[in-house]
Parts: sequence; structure tokens; C-alpha cells
Amino acid sequence: MKKALFLILILLLGVFVFIGCGGVVPEEPLPEPVVVAPEPEPAPPEPEPEPEIPVFRLPLSGTVVDEDDPLLHMRALAVKIENTPESRPALGITRADVVYETITEGGITRFNAIFQSDMPDDVGSVRSARNSDVTIVPQYDALFVFSGTNSLVWADLGRAGNIAFLEEGTAGKALYRVGHKGGPHNLYLNIPKVLDRFEEKWHYIYQPWPRGFEFSDQIDTSEFTDKDDAIEIFIPFSGSMFDVTWKYDPGNGKYMRYIGGKAQNDEGYGNNQIAADNVILLDVKYVPAPDVPGKGQTYNMNFNGSGTAIFFRDGVRIDCTWEANADHPPIFTDLKGNPIFYKPGKTWFQIPRDIFATVVLTGHKELDDPSAIVSEETDLGAVQDAIDADVDE
Repeated sequence: MKKALFLILILLLGVFVFIGCGGVVPEEPLPEPVVVAPEPEPAPPEPEPEPEIPVFRLPLSGTVVDEDDPLLHMRALAVKIENTPESRPALGITRADVVYETITEGGITRFNAIFQSDMPDDVGSVRSARNSDVTIVPQYDALFVFSGTNSLVWADLGRAGNIAFLEEGTAGKALYRVGHKGGPHNLYLNIPKVLDRFEEKWHYIYQPWPRGFEFSDQIDTSEFTDKDDAIEIFIPFSGSMFDVTWKYDPGNGKYMRYIGGKAQNDEGYGNNQIAADNVILLDVKYVPAPDVPGKGQTYNMNFNGSGTAIFFRDGVRIDCTWEANADHPPIFTDLKGNPIFYKPGKTWFQIPRDIFATVVLTGHKELDDPSAIVSEETDLGAVQDAIDADVDE
């Protein structure tokens, strides 16, 4: 019995010693918790794209209008307008969407003014057609009004076969004479009356989608440098009476027109100075036409085809190429092959004998020979002879 008690005491003493020395009896490890990932929420549906709202622009001005605006379907009207000093200022020229300025004879320039988005009541002075009109007018599918022409152009118009025109002998009372200018610079046109006259002659004045331009409100100027600025454009047509300058006005974003060093204004409709949003120089050849007895030297010009051009808008010069045919007016491509779009507003096509004789100012620095800022003066006597011959046409 004593031995048994002694062994029990020894065992108890060993347990106390073990506990006193920090011994710990290991416990069974707890099981790892099981984590269940929540089901992912479904992604929200992609928003429906906003329906693209079509933009309706008038074909020659780019003005945005409602889709039911009747001007969207108005056929263009081309009018031959004089530009001699005796005829200035012209009436209604600031209302034209598009104007072509070409040399007729002896250095005289004349306008083909095309109206579509803004039809004034009256325009003038109306003068005779030239060969250039035979290829310009069909590109716009325009109705055409002029005072008359020489035998060669009559033949050209007849061969064209696709030009609806009226002249002094067929326009009725739509063409009339005014008293404040001497003849032949006093022939004016009433547009509402001439449109009625065209309808009487079975020519339509509305069509589903008239021909026009492609427009952009802005251009990417990131690749342009100061050398591409076009603050002033001097175009040497034929001496002081007909040389043209366009000066860029950053306030209104337009080029303002000067002729012979003076602002060229409209005779009426606010007497505003002529302004353009696009000024475009086209390289079109002047080919001497056969002589017509008693007339000055005129030219044949073909506006169907392609060539080089200089396009000015937003105070920037863009060297480019042009292409046009009887189905559409000029379209432009820059030297990298990118399309150039018209700025909404007024467009003037300038066709001097040599577009690269033009002097462009960038800020206050000429890009070309400063001595060319005044063109070589044409013989004033020869110009006057041409004006006199023009009077007798």
C-alpha cells in the first residue's frame, strides 16, 4: 500500500513540474471555414445608341434647314452678270451662293452667279453668255439667264442640249432696263418673274435633290503651320481695273473682296461688301476661240475634267486638286489624298490665267515674290477697246 501511494505521489509531482515548466497539451486544430463566393450580379445592359438625326443642308450654301423646307428642292438659277467699271456696283451679287469669275476678252472679267438658297427679287447688270457657261451651268443642273451672245456660243449652247435658258428675246418682262445706268449696262432681271417664265416654257424649277457640295463646319488645323496662313490673297487678273484682293476677317470668318484696291459692294440689299467663306482658284485653261467679226478675242474653257487648285477657307491655304464633270460641280482632294469640304456659306471660284501668280500673305509676310503684289499693268487703251467691243456685242 505504501509503495502504491508513493508511486501516485511521484506521478502527481511530475505533472506539476511539467505544468510549471510551461508545457501545453496540444489541442486538435479547428477546420478551415468554407467560403462560398457570391453569384456575380449580371452586367447592366448596354445602352441603346441614340438614333442618328439626319441633318438637312441646302445644297449650295450648307445652311441647315428643316427636312420640309422647300428650298431643299429648289433648282439653282445661274445669271450672267457684268463686272466692268461702268456696270459697278452689281445688284444682288452678295446673295449668290456660288460665283465664277472668268476673263471674257481684253482682260475684262465677268461673273456667272448661281442662286439657290437665297433668291433676291432683282439682280443685274445682266450681260451675254460665254463659252465657259456651257460646262459650268450643267454641273449644277441650273436654269440659265443671260442677255444674248455671239454666234459661236449660240452654237455651243445648241450642241450642249442640256441647258434650260432664257435670254432677252425669250424672257418676256422678266428682263427690263433701268434708268440709273447707261446701256448696255442697265439690263436687270426680276427672279420671281423669270422662274414663272421657265415654268411657262415647261422647265421644272423644283427637283428631288438638287446638286451641291459636301460641307464641314470646321477643318482640322493640327497639321497646318504659320506658312499655311492666308490672311490676304492678291489675284492678278488684268491690271488695276480688274485685279482682286480678298482679305480675311477673323471676326466673321470670311474673306472680304476688294477690286482695284477698293471694297466691292452690292448695289442693294444692304449695300454690303462682297464676302466669301470659300475662295477657290481653279487652274482652267483659256483657249483662244475663233474670231467673230467685230468682236474681241474670246476664249473656250472646259470646266469638266481635273486639275490643280488652291482652296482658301478659315484663313488657311490648302493646295489641292479638283475634279468635276457634267453630273457634279468641283470636288477637291488635298495633296495627301484627303477630301476637302466646303465651309457653309458663300463660295467664289476665281479663274485667272495663272493661279500660281497669286500672292498670298501670311500675317505680314509674303509667301511669294513681294514685287508681284501689284500685277503688271495691262495697256489701258487695250482694255478700253475691249470694253467698247463688249458694249457692241
